[in-house]
Amino acid sequence: MKIDIYQSTKGENKYISVPKGTKIESLKLPTSIDPDLLTLSPFKTRLELDVSKKQPALDQDAIIKQIEVNGYAIHGAKTVIVLKIQ
Repeated sequence: MKIDIYQSTKGENKYISVPKGTKIESLKLPTSIDPDLLTLSPFKTRLELDVSKKQPALDQDAIIKQIEVNGYAIHGAKTVIVLKIQ
């Protein structure tokens, strides 16, 4: 599955992913949605999801399941780096 990812311009770790080519303004979002997700900018386009290959900071299974149910997926993405002194 190929997806387009949009990032909230108000909450840096908030994203909506949709099937590639979906017009974001055509989504029927619930009224209870986080208001930070109402102002978006393109983040990554045509990303190929492949659950056999790990994607840093993305739970591909959860994104695919949400898209299958809702037509979109709401998620966060964050990479944490821990440095240890040895």
